Amino acid sequence: MPAIKIEMGNKWKIETAVSVKNIVMAEVKNIFGLNSADRNIRVIRYDQDLFELKDPYEIFIEIQLVTGKNTDFKRQLYKNIVSSLEQKTIFKKENILIFLNEQPSENWGVKGGIAGCDIM
Repeated sequence: MPAIKIEMGNKWKIETAVSVKNIVMAEVKNIFGLNSADRNIRVIRYDQDLFELKDPYEIFIEIQLVTGKNTDFKRQLYKNIVSSLEQKTIFKKENILIFLNEQPSENWGVKGGIAGCDIM
């Protein structure tokens, strides 16, 4: 199950941040085939003086996941997220930066301290 972090400046209203969270989570659930209870997502809104991204980016999405997804899966994930955000929010796809952070399953401590490799 991936863990998602969305970072943005606080120039965006809280309602926008909540919409982005819900849209990204829906797309991640869809492509990973997760059930509705699988939710590890957080949104961090920074004071604009403390948040800078290289132009043209306005939003940064980091998805942490277990190593092993192929390039086509990743391409589809990127496409689904940016398309959905562009259709349903004020963000243009060119303004969205997505970063995948892949880790081997032994780097995940889950279900009360069990190494992910022992149950995944």
